[in-house]
Amino acid sequence: MKQEYGCSIVIAEAALELVPRNLRNHQAVRAHATRLGRNPGETFLDRSYHHAAMKTDPSLTKHGRPDIVHLSLAAVMSSPLYLNNKVKVYISTIDNHSIMIGEGIRFPKSYFRFDGLMADLFKKKRIRNREGTEVMLELNEGVTFNQLIDQTIRPKQVIGFSSIGAPSTLEKVVSDSLSLNSLSPCAFVVGGFPRGHFSKTTTGKFTGLYRISKIGLEAHVVVARLVYECEKILCDR
Repeated sequence: MKQEYGCSIVIAEAALELVPRNLRNHQAVRAHATRLGRNPGETFLDRSYHHAAMKTDPSLTKHGRPDIVHLSLAAVMSSPLYLNNKVKVYISTIDNHSIMIGEGIRFPKSYFRFDGLMADLFKKKRIRNREGTEVMLELNEGVTFNQLIDQTIRPKQVIGFSSIGAPSTLEKVVSDSLSLNSLSPCAFVVGGFPRGHFSKTTTGKFTGLYRISKIGLEAHVVVARLVYECEKILCDR
């Protein structure tokens, strides 16, 4: 029987990507890859280690922060909302890949283990449970955010959060979006990049864009607060 989820959370334009080809021969990239025991092309772009290489490409201001994805997933996947199968979680990367997060995953709290898990996923495309009966993580290459919304999630509403959105409280946004009369689950979208705003391609799919704080909030903080507000409605049904 198909699991009915109360909502979806999408970490969009996520700065989780392998080092681009034009940077793979840079000394900083090669040195970091050697320390990890990987090829440069199997290493995630990370400004903490690759800043010198990234400075050569001014288009990478929203890139190189895979830790944002790690912190955001940690906020969701240790919550009652996820543990009670009330939320479906997706990642849409900045280079147009999508990642589906399955049910019941024991999420790695250590970033080092998370990095290893993602590297394994990018190599194998699917990670199954020990029995091999269920897909726990799935990478779909070349699937854009719009395709993820239209073909996979297919929500009635797509709600984004940004410092340039309409001011509102998160409680009101979630309450209005998850009303009992809703015909299909809502997708909440949080940016997985360090600075800047959603692209016009992404915001073109939104049915609402909201600012929930007078100051800019990091992605994992927004996700944690969003999960709590969803729990108050979905986990009491």
